[in-house]
Amino acid sequence: MNARDYFGAVIPIVTLCCATTSYAQAAEVQASLPGGDTPKGESDVSGSAASLADIVVTAQKRSERLSDVPMSITASSAEQLKDAGVTSTDDLGKLVPGFTFLQGNYGLPVYFIRGIGFSDTTLGVSPAVTVYVDQTPLPFSPMSRGATLDLERVEVLKGPQGTLFGQNSTGGAINYIAAKPTDHLAAGFDLSVGRFNQVDAEGFISGPVTDTLKVRVAVRREYRGDWQKDYVNGNTIGEKNFLNGRAIIDWEPSTAVKLSFSATGWRDKSDVQQEQFQLFRGQNPSDPNPRPVPFPISTYPKAPDNARAASWDPGFDFSKNDSFYQFAVRADVDLSDRVQLTNIASYARFETHIPLDLDGTIYPAARNSTDGTIKSFSEELRLAGSLSSGLRWMVGGNYQKDKVDESIRLNPQIATEVKIGPFFYNDFIATNFQNIETKSGFGSLDFDLTDRLTLQGSLRYSGQDRTFRGCTRDGGAGDLAAAVSFLSSLITGQQQTIAPGACVTLSDQTGLAVPIVNDKLNQNSLSWRGSANYKFNDHALVYANITKGYKSGSFPTLPAAAVSQLAPVKQESVLAYEVGTKVEIFDRKLELTAAAFYYDYRKKQLVGTRAVFPFGFLPGLVSIPKSKVEGLELGFRAAPFRGLTIDGGGTYLQTRVLSDPVNPTGPFGSQGSFIGNSFPFTPKWQGVVNATYRFALSSHIDAFLGASATSRTKTTAALFNGDATIAPLEKLLVISGYTLVDLRAGVETADGSLRFELWGRNVTNKYYATNANRISDYVYRFAGMPATYGATLRYRFGQ
Repeated sequence: MNARDYFGAVIPIVTLCCATTSYAQAAEVQASLPGGDTPKGESDVSGSAASLADIVVTAQKRSERLSDVPMSITASSAEQLKDAGVTSTDDLGKLVPGFTFLQGNYGLPVYFIRGIGFSDTTLGVSPAVTVYVDQTPLPFSPMSRGATLDLERVEVLKGPQGTLFGQNSTGGAINYIAAKPTDHLAAGFDLSVGRFNQVDAEGFISGPVTDTLKVRVAVRREYRGDWQKDYVNGNTIGEKNFLNGRAIIDWEPSTAVKLSFSATGWRDKSDVQQEQFQLFRGQNPSDPNPRPVPFPISTYPKAPDNARAASWDPGFDFSKNDSFYQFAVRADVDLSDRVQLTNIASYARFETHIPLDLDGTIYPAARNSTDGTIKSFSEELRLAGSLSSGLRWMVGGNYQKDKVDESIRLNPQIATEVKIGPFFYNDFIATNFQNIETKSGFGSLDFDLTDRLTLQGSLRYSGQDRTFRGCTRDGGAGDLAAAVSFLSSLITGQQQTIAPGACVTLSDQTGLAVPIVNDKLNQNSLSWRGSANYKFNDHALVYANITKGYKSGSFPTLPAAAVSQLAPVKQESVLAYEVGTKVEIFDRKLELTAAAFYYDYRKKQLVGTRAVFPFGFLPGLVSIPKSKVEGLELGFRAAPFRGLTIDGGGTYLQTRVLSDPVNPTGPFGSQGSFIGNSFPFTPKWQGVVNATYRFALSSHIDAFLGASATSRTKTTAALFNGDATIAPLEKLLVISGYTLVDLRAGVETADGSLRFELWGRNVTNKYYATNANRISDYVYRFAGMPATYGATLRYRFGQ
């Protein structure tokens, strides 16, 4: 199916919806301000009629009704996030069709929207989906863990967002809106208890200090006991230990000047999730002198299809030690009635230590630990204004400086490829230090050509300078250094002695080990967006967008035998075409959205293979020259009668590789074409639906019942090349589709001050996998959470 077919599919929906709105002219739009809108999908139980409340978003860096913004956005209120049990960005798939999360090979989070994402092992890799809090960037995905604290709402913007939100949002952008200080005293808490000894506590206090100064402080503690159980020896693991806090100070020294200061920090000492063993498969089965295997790994039992089942090295500490803090300041100055100056500056620091068991057995066969630090400074300055002629404009600039220091230590004691000639080695360290400096300028124009037709255009020019320093080092014992010294002498004919702990990466030109690999990648890009939208009336909008966005290139963190393995991958781009509609009908009891889109995807980045003499094919970053994404998206919100609200949506995606990268190599080493393959971690169908029914028990007490379901079809964890000889192995990297059901019920005071809720998540105890990996000689998968259930008590004062 081509792009014309997808765009044509949405036209009947547009025509029907726009015609139907002629029956809804009596409904008046009552726009709400941020922070004061009724939670998405909720209606007043005591009112005489049901209707949908407005949702206000800031997707275009100004406050607008969601139904008036000409792009695909999923917006969810704080209430919805809590109902769904969303405590981190990883969980947004419960509410956002087209969103996918996976835990990467070395424990780092990766986010996809509509099939656009980049699964890499590197701490400092630039994502394809970037997270923001109040438009302040969290430029690297691991920083986003605590962003869901004390929110007003979240806005998930789909498609390239590079003109206003910058590079590295080719898949989309996620903007969390924090709850703001109030002009009166307010406070509240949420206390949840649940299965596996879960105890989550969150509280806030907010109010004025003086006539011009307001403060809000929020903290959250998440605790859960062990939830995984070793199916071999009965040990348990899986404790959660997470602490999060945020303080916001709003100061208005005058009616024309507003300042907001925020400080955010979190600490995560939870156990890492353990994988489920699937297969041990040596990479060199024809080696006449294979490495002796002291453990019976080849006959280790495969993990059962049970979410709790896993296996790991007993007695080893697998708790992570991650921490993050960020300081930000925002200044808004009204230069005149029509011109506003905004400046947003922030500094963030993230540190991580993630230990992993890479073999999924009780034997000390393969372990890994990632240690690193990220420091990030950013500042954005912009001017925005409007003219009486219906022209709205914005112009600004952005500067960002990032420093990433990372080391990954691998200890593959049992792996068939850790051998050079007669020399075996046990561990090594891959290091990656990057300095990244990005400068950009942007601007946008919106012009009301008529009362109903609006044209929009925006662009951003970015220049990025990225330097790299790193290599693969001997682990300190000297065994790898001795092995590489032997290899170097065979290649060069001269003896080279490499000291223990030194770099062992060889020059492709000389065959000698280099002291360090130094490289740089300087690139620039011009992102742009053009849009036309037409409003039939206050309740019906149609739009068409064309957008070009870029994701910056990067350097890998890999066990590099040769310098060429550490070569960077250049920036990728997405040219996106989208048409859509947003309508409100039946006296605002029903809101429908529909979109059809086509992405021309160039230089898609992935971890693949490079031909490295004399080693053959080794891991490296490569680009797929051309691929595409076609899709349809539908969404709805409904309040069919007083007390009942239903909302949901679905996404259909068809992704295809159209041309091959250099040396297309499958996950089990086979050579062949990728053309025609779908992207990994991209289900063809995804859908979510949520329903809540509220009814009065008395004049002071309401009751509610709720149910949610999320569903997706199967996908894969890697690109395959169709070699029939490895098809049975490839099935281990297929992630089956699944449907999850959540339930909730409770009571609440009519004023919303006190609420008690019973909840259950994945109530059918459905077994499902979230990722599958092949690293070295081991194939394993990660399971989703089993059934959980519990209760939540919520109290609000002064809301």
